[in-house]
Amino acid sequence: SLSGVGICQWEGVPNATGKIETDTSFYSVAWAGTNILACGDNGTLIEVDGRAQQKCREYTGHSGSVNVVKVRDDNSFVSAGYDGISRIWDRRTGGVSKQFTPSSWASAARPKLGSHITALDVWDDWVVVGGGPNLSLWYMKEDAGVSLLDMGGSVPSIAKFAQDTIIAAGDDSFIYHWNLSGKLKYKVTSKLSRVTDLHLDKVSRNQPFLIATGSPAELNVFMDLGYLSHTVPYLG
Repeated sequence: SLSGVGICQWEGVPNATGKIETDTSFYSVAWAGTNILACGDNGTLIEVDGRAQQKCREYTGHSGSVNVVKVRDDNSFVSAGYDGISRIWDRRTGGVSKQFTPSSWASAARPKLGSHITALDVWDDWVVVGGGPNLSLWYMKEDAGVSLLDMGGSVPSIAKFAQDTIIAAGDDSFIYHWNLSGKLKYKVTSKLSRVTDLHLDKVSRNQPFLIATGSPAELNVFMDLGYLSHTVPYLG
């Protein structure tokens, strides 16, 4: 997490950095054009105007920490956290346009692990979300869970869309790939005991690659998103 202060280089503003003083620790940030959306442990999301280099709006509604924020399009974004509710926000009004609770879907609920959300991503009208509840795919226009994405007993720490493929990982060594119908395409074994983040290459169309980080402190590089090519130890 990032505590209290964010310093960033803004797109389109040469040699400009911004510093926002807050009383929260940031858990997640996302670009919304030249603005930044950030969330953390105080339950409030903030939007920072990149050109004015100051906070321009707060979004309130969550109770407890907000763990993840993801931009959907120019006018909307999605957030989720401790309260277990996924909210779709309208940047034009500052309000919530839609919300759903993954743990309310019996197929996804895991009462012993709680209802909190630790992983979230959005692509068009699709949202993938999980944490205490099993990872699941939701379709915004139907307000319903569409597919259960089984990770065994693992708690997801990261989930991403690669267009019509969902890639996720968590507190085991596997990286899972599903299609939008919930069918498991690949279950790839990493050399990590726990995967905390995934980076998808969006440049190399001929041979796209995936980078996984976690514990132990090293990078796992997967060619074609599935073949483990090599590992790079963290030397910091």
